[in-house]
Amino acid sequence: MINTKKIYYTLFPALQMTLIALIPLILMIDIVTKHNSLLFISIELIITIVLFLCLVINTALCIILIRDIFHDPEISTGRCVITTILLVFFNVLVMPYFYNKLILKKDIKAVILLLYLISMVFLAFVFTYGYRTCNKVRIEKEKYEAKQEKKRITINENNNLFAFEFKLGYEKSNTGEYDLYVKNKEKNVVFTEFTYDTNLYEQKTLEDYLLKGVSDIEATKKNAKVYKEKELKEYEDKKVYSIVYEGKTDKASTCIYRITVIQFNSNPNYMIYTVIVTLKDDYEKLSPELDEIINSAKIIQNN
Repeated sequence: MINTKKIYYTLFPALQMTLIALIPLILMIDIVTKHNSLLFISIELIITIVLFLCLVINTALCIILIRDIFHDPEISTGRCVITTILLVFFNVLVMPYFYNKLILKKDIKAVILLLYLISMVFLAFVFTYGYRTCNKVRIEKEKYEAKQEKKRITINENNNLFAFEFKLGYEKSNTGEYDLYVKNKEKNVVFTEFTYDTNLYEQKTLEDYLLKGVSDIEATKKNAKVYKEKELKEYEDKKVYSIVYEGKTDKASTCIYRITVIQFNSNPNYMIYTVIVTLKDDYEKLSPELDEIINSAKIIQNN
């Protein structure tokens, strides 16, 4: 929607004004065609220089205008409107009058001037309307995206003992023997989780489960190596122990494997073992979001 409005209401007028800015160049060619030696015609030489300067000014105005539209969305509408009016006024009114008076030695008819004026007003209106419309749509879209960005969905693991919060776009599926398998296809993020009752396993501590995960990664991934060293974070309700590895899959994609073990103070017999997989190129950008997922872990029921 935004792109369509930009094309119809801003790009076309901007391109049209860019073409209008070539008027001085056309006038220069006209003078050169009529006279073989400009060096000996002082008045027309001066006119040619003035026209060349006009061409430079017009081109600069067009560049400023187009840059403001497409590369600086926060620029004030007033600045764009003033630039537009100056550009159109100068090329549609001043330049034709200048050309007719000094080059053709003729007066411009009132009807032609009126047509020029109407063209100027029309272009200014179309551009101003389009710019305001695009800004309005852009702001509405940004507000909507900001609102969606704040939304979270809670997904319970299959034992209904623990849960995590995810942004929109993550979907749970029953895959393999995972207690929780969540994937975001758009961001290429896979989150997996197992819930372990330490009473049933030899591993008893956070370190035990983390090293088991490291062993699995080193045994199954090519060129596996530490990307970020082990880190223990202690919160009021839980401990979070993590290590980050990088390695290659069978498809030769370099991925990041973030292994995290979580233990709740109120339920220390359970260990929540998670692995988050992302592409290496995306990891740093997604890291805050992955932190949020891990830190959102909560108990649904105590056993």
